[in-house]
Amino acid sequence: MAFDIADYLDKLPSLPIPGIGGGEAIGIDIGSAAIKIVQLKGSPGKYSLVRWSVIPITSSVEGEKAEKAELTPEEKKANATNLLRNYRGSGKGIPKLAVSSVSGSAVIVRYVKFQKLTRKELSKTIKVEAEPYIPFNVEEVFIGFHPLRDVMEEGKPKMETVLVAAKQDLVNQRVEILEGAGFKPSIIDVDAFALEAVLDQVLDSASEETVLIANIGFSQTNFVIIEKAISMVVKDSPIAGNSVNKAIVKNLGVDIRTAERLKLANGLLITPQEKEAALNEGKKEAVGVSNAIASVAKDLIMEIKKLIEFYGIQGSDRQIHRVFVSGGSANIKNFIPLLSKELNLPVEKLNPFAKISGAEGVPEEYHATLGVAAGLAMRRPGDVK
Repeated sequence: MAFDIADYLDKLPSLPIPGIGGGEAIGIDIGSAAIKIVQLKGSPGKYSLVRWSVIPITSSVEGEKAEKAELTPEEKKANATNLLRNYRGSGKGIPKLAVSSVSGSAVIVRYVKFQKLTRKELSKTIKVEAEPYIPFNVEEVFIGFHPLRDVMEEGKPKMETVLVAAKQDLVNQRVEILEGAGFKPSIIDVDAFALEAVLDQVLDSASEETVLIANIGFSQTNFVIIEKAISMVVKDSPIAGNSVNKAIVKNLGVDIRTAERLKLANGLLITPQEKEAALNEGKKEAVGVSNAIASVAKDLIMEIKKLIEFYGIQGSDRQIHRVFVSGGSANIKNFIPLLSKELNLPVEKLNPFAKISGAEGVPEEYHATLGVAAGLAMRRPGDVK
């Protein structure tokens, strides 16, 4: 589901159909802690990597205060704009057209059943049809929709439809950052649907698997359940990478930046033997970090189990076959094995470059981080129908 800037003034954006042609654009994932950038050329199944980058969004505060400083929304916006402006001027051939995305509490995704209408008819009445399902003022959001399938309900023909609404302020902020950096925004997507585009590339086209993706970012986690290449459940959670950092700060009394470093340096100790060995070697810090990660992982696992249960009760044949993890926290040592054990499912990192040529030089630790950006890079201006 994406918001086509061509329809911006009409406030009636539509859902993109992945794989339909168009010009080249660059995917820009503007996160809370970093900007992730991917540019691809080619078409589905034949993509090649042109460029990629991960740019940390850091505070301008210096000295001792820097270790405890947290950027305000205004500072983050200004920093992101400046960083992107510098990036745009750093090399030749960087496209002016950009694709970005939104997610979080200001974005809702609903799967609803509307009366049977043509797309043109629904476009004219979408505000009225969508209002009961949107927890925001319908005049303050951009709305996108895409009919999935025709169904019969109580003897009446209806159409099952994906409905997306994003607050205008959030979309406008993305547009302002991109334009302020010298880019021309062509599509504003939703993180979950960008991940769907990646999965469509990663899995075999004949795959009948139902997959859950957990994109664990810095400030939020995006969950999406994809069945036969269609997103069936989408949810965002505030339990994310920074939740782990805050738990480490609480456990060890360190600053937030040190917590981030310790998280990636130590990871999880998942067996009693590992914990005992760490204590015997005097590595109390490693044990404290592991305990902090484990406490947050427990909450995240509960979220995933509830989501799987919710999906399962919608039909006896609905089950999850595999879980992919993306986002920076996918790199936490032993995190993937813990998820697999607790969920009793195969779990692996999502590598968006698995079938993309020219990506051999991208370090493995950046694969999961660049998941959303890679999905955005697969969009093409004009593929929103």
